[in-house]
Amino acid sequence: MVSTYTDTTTVTEIRYGIGTPTITDGLYVFDEAPFCGYPETVTVTNLPVFVNHNEPSSDFTIPSTSDLSLLGEYIVTLKSEICVPDDYTQATCTTMEVEYDFKVIMQPCIVNTYTATKEVGDISYNIGASGLVDVGNYIFDEDPVCNYPETVTLFGLPAFVTHIDPDSNFDLPQTNDLSLIGSYPVTIRSEI
Repeated sequence: MVSTYTDTTTVTEIRYGIGTPTITDGLYVFDEAPFCGYPETVTVTNLPVFVNHNEPSSDFTIPSTSDLSLLGEYIVTLKSEICVPDDYTQATCTTMEVEYDFKVIMQPCIVNTYTATKEVGDISYNIGASGLVDVGNYIFDEDPVCNYPETVTLFGLPAFVTHIDPDSNFDLPQTNDLSLIGSYPVTIRSEI
């Protein structure tokens, strides 16, 4: 006859950094004493849809994701039950169970480097020539890719140049205005 049913290895929390590789964590073990080998039923409640419960190996997997909307803390309940027969007829049984909560914590993605992988060089225009369209493309990249929103700020951009923000380039319309001759230093700053 089983006298105790306990959680000998518990999950307290599973931490995942958004943007990192897939993890498998949260090993749990329930034991009966003395050991009789009764089948256990494990129930997991409030498990977020992005976490997989691996019942055969008694752990959990979080596939790699860069979805920042998943940031937060999730409380999950883990319950295990066994049914211990009351006598040799096995007509009735006494249910023994263990239940506890643990946390799944989705942490922010950590950017190691943020660099300009494509920079705008000099944009030259001859007064009176056809306008320049979609020139001076720039790209900023995070490593690892965390998909944080980017804010681009331009300093010193002349009023006669149009910045096309979603395409990260510039347009210069045709002009015959000789007063525009000159050099215009422009600074592009990107922040995440």
